[in-house]
Amino acid sequence: MPSPYKTALITGATSGTSYALAERLVANGGFFIAAGRRADRLEKILSKHGSSKVATEVYDVSNIDGMESWIEEVTTKYPKLDCLFLNAGDQNTFDFTPALLETAKNELNLNYFSPLVATSHILPHFEFLSTPTAVKLVTSSLAIVPMSRCADYCASKAALRSLTWSLRAQLADRGPHTESIRVIEIVPPAVKTELHTRQADLVAAGRAGVGMPLEQFIDET
Repeated sequence: MPSPYKTALITGATSGTSYALAERLVANGGFFIAAGRRADRLEKILSKHGSSKVATEVYDVSNIDGMESWIEEVTTKYPKLDCLFLNAGDQNTFDFTPALLETAKNELNLNYFSPLVATSHILPHFEFLSTPTAVKLVTSSLAIVPMSRCADYCASKAALRSLTWSLRAQLADRGPHTESIRVIEIVPPAVKTELHTRQADLVAAGRAGVGMPLEQFIDET
């Protein structure tokens, strides 16, 4: 089914579910702005689809301090931007040892604070458009039923899920000027992506291939 949103900014678009969803958006006639850290992968996306269907933004969304100016820059370049798809994230083992506290802090920053800040800065643009717009936030089934191995990841996604529900309720209460903004939560199960294959403990345990096939997930999303 074609999306009602025609210009989407997608974070984490160089791999995994974000990349696959972006591909589907293009197939359905949309234009997407692929954002990510890896310039080489962004260049491949642009070369594959061409500038009539894709634009790229090299930006590390864990850079919270630069988020406001980056969102302002993107909305200035693409004034018809009507969908923010926040899917950049990371997952790591966390066993409550002090050595992993910095990793946990960085994970929480990327998985929770980054989408919070990005959403806060995109809302004025969406209110100005006064046409159908959407903020899509990707949480996880682990936000509902946590897994002890990746406790911090589960907590970060649970926080994002709570934030999503509160954002939806607040926009509904603000009045007519925010009625056109939809808040959509996507709750994936385990999906076969780089999220698992880059975790050494999962690879060592032979569990890096766990999850639903990526194409099946995209078909059902």
